[in-house]
Amino acid sequence: MAFAGEWAIKFALQSAPQYQLPELVRLAQHAHREGFQQIWINDNLGQRNIFVVLAAIAAQVPVKIGTSIVVPYFRNPVDIADSLAALTELTQGRELSVGIARGETARAGQQIDMPKPVAMVRETTLALRALLNGEAITFRDYPASATYHHIQTEREFRPGFSPAAPVRFYCGGHGPRILKFAGAALDGIYFGDHFIPVARAGRLNALLNPARSAAEARSRKLFDICELDISVAKDRRHALDFARPLAANILIHLEGMGFKADDYRALGLEPQLIASLHQACRHGASVNEAAGILSDDAVKSCVIAGSPEECRDQLSEFASQAERLGFRQIALAKLGSDWAEAIELLRSRVL
Repeated sequence: MAFAGEWAIKFALQSAPQYQLPELVRLAQHAHREGFQQIWINDNLGQRNIFVVLAAIAAQVPVKIGTSIVVPYFRNPVDIADSLAALTELTQGRELSVGIARGETARAGQQIDMPKPVAMVRETTLALRALLNGEAITFRDYPASATYHHIQTEREFRPGFSPAAPVRFYCGGHGPRILKFAGAALDGIYFGDHFIPVARAGRLNALLNPARSAAEARSRKLFDICELDISVAKDRRHALDFARPLAANILIHLEGMGFKADDYRALGLEPQLIASLHQACRHGASVNEAAGILSDDAVKSCVIAGSPEECRDQLSEFASQAERLGFRQIALAKLGSDWAEAIELLRSRVL
């Protein structure tokens, strides 16, 4: 693979709820043995708690860990800072990576109110950084967060202990305002599961520009990470069927990123297919049900999927793009229905 950076695995817990916590630890051990350098865990209500899972892995696996992404609406900044600082006591000095963004509107947005997303991400990140640096804060400096979490604005909060390892912050948002903030103040970007269609449509440079311009103006070097959704199995049909609803979910939400007819055609898709997906969902179909109209090629427009050999060819294209665009890590996510098989195949036959 033409990529000189790190390789990581992301456990998207909602994609495989059958794995209990001890199994997730064993899978993290398996990924570490296969040479993957980081494990990312995502944050969802109704799934296994992100900090419990990260603590279990950190206590038993000598691998770098990270949140992809932690949602600032789910818990207040003081609680998050306490959790992060405690986690560092298990990492043996390895960086704890904090990907942070507002959360998916398709999931979290259907569960909770998400007002002032840019302010919430910005304030939460700045409050976390201050607390983890040992500073005392009051929430009069963080009004959006104080209002949402009902925190007394004049009460002083001071950490009771210090982190035992570095904590670095990565922006999981894609909007120009939050990316400009990331370039100016954060350690890098975590570009999530829209990387493949955005790259194929030729929109990636424009999306990254606010962060990279802001970083360059301050002589800062970002550590950028891209997430690639992949479904690999010895049985290619099984892999493609697992990937079908993942692809449908991505395609349904590309319109919110400004995709137009020509962008869909750049993916090899006719706009009518996207209209049909939306129509099916409006008429009561679930995303899984609507996904049945997608051909294998439509699935591959936004998810790497198939046999190990098929996935190797698809992944090579995006690894080369990630290298050319200056990304420093590729995180492989979703994996397939059998994570142990996928991790083994990724290292032995894909990478």
